Amino acid sequence: MKTAIALVLAFAGLAATAVALQETTTNPPTSPTGEAAPAPKGIPVPNTPVVKTETLEGGLIIEDLKIGDGYEVKPGGAVVALYHGTRKSDGFVFDSAFDRGEPIGFSLNGVIAGWQKGVPGMKVGGVRRLTIPAVMGYGESGAGADIPPNTDLVFVIEITDAVEIVDTKEGTGEVASGSFVAVTAHTIKDKDGKEVEKHDAESPYIWIPGEMQGFQYGMEGMKVGGERTIKVPKEFNPAVPGSPASRPGGQAVSINVKLIALRNLQQQGGRRR
Repeated sequence: MKTAIALVLAFAGLAATAVALQETTTNPPTSPTGEAAPAPKGIPVPNTPVVKTETLEGGLIIEDLKIGDGYEVKPGGAVVALYHGTRKSDGFVFDSAFDRGEPIGFSLNGVIAGWQKGVPGMKVGGVRRLTIPAVMGYGESGAGADIPPNTDLVFVIEITDAVEIVDTKEGTGEVASGSFVAVTAHTIKDKDGKEVEKHDAESPYIWIPGEMQGFQYGMEGMKVGGERTIKVPKEFNPAVPGSPASRPGGQAVSINVKLIALRNLQQQGGRRR
């Protein structure tokens, strides 16, 4: 174990090049016959009566159309969501996962402030409408031709899944944040609960950035010495070249992890939504 820790601390800088794994090419899904799968159909945007309203400091308006009954999203968490974005002034649709018919997964640390403040507290299965003042959106810069400077935005958001975390032991060491190299003892179970991978403290595993997106998001805020269970939706577990053959890509997995050592790398910015 000491050798593994020494490696991660001495050569973690080299792992920054592994971030390229996060940018693997995605090909259109195909059917068993090899033909391109049909494009998903659009999903109607929810427009049910508001069941709860709240206005936050700065003018962010939160309207719950449906209260979910699943996992509650935490600040900085990672979610799988359908969303429909319009300009408040004229209702122009500038982006819509509902129209495309597919939810997408992303971390709340990489989105506009209106989402960072307005999504936490939602539960999986819930639907919320956010009216976001420009200062919490794209501000004086705007975002291309569809979102001019100083534009207030409206988003309808449905949370379909999320990276779930449950801490069983609080650590006392360095805190995992953003992109990092980690040494862990862990077990991974597939969607049916079958154990498919195991590393103990005597034969720990070294994780590099981009190896499993859901693991990276699920480790956010964890301290060295801590223990945590991470439930990773399939959207955060794509098949990645070079991953262990036993590890099932493209499906939900559960990871019980103990963080033994850590090296945080240079942060990479960017925001969406």
